[in-house]
Amino acid sequence: MGNDDLRSWYLALTNSGKQIFLACVSHDLTLHGRSAGLYLSGEKQARTVLGLNDLQHQISGHIRNLGLGCDTKPDDTFLDLLIDEAGRFGLTARLRQSLEFARSRDLWQALKKPGVEN
Repeated sequence: MGNDDLRSWYLALTNSGKQIFLACVSHDLTLHGRSAGLYLSGEKQARTVLGLNDLQHQISGHIRNLGLGCDTKPDDTFLDLLIDEAGRFGLTARLRQSLEFARSRDLWQALKKPGVEN
């Protein structure tokens, strides 16, 4: 993942917090998909959309497994998988932007209030 601070922060979240974080990442990635649909064409558009779809598939599956309490990939492995997949499709910068955006949301302070699990 490269950014050790972001990695450490993510790994310290509870499963519920990880679900919320990953849902925020996924939501932000959809904006990149919309942009690709509007401003790219041909092979570049197809490659970007395929890569974003793959990232969405990995993220949504991990959210589902966290919620169900199923065996999931270890968090470090999952984060590495996302970075590798993003790199394969030339989407590393977009994924990193979405990860940073999700972490920057104000909701994390609200979740730290007593009685609210994060």
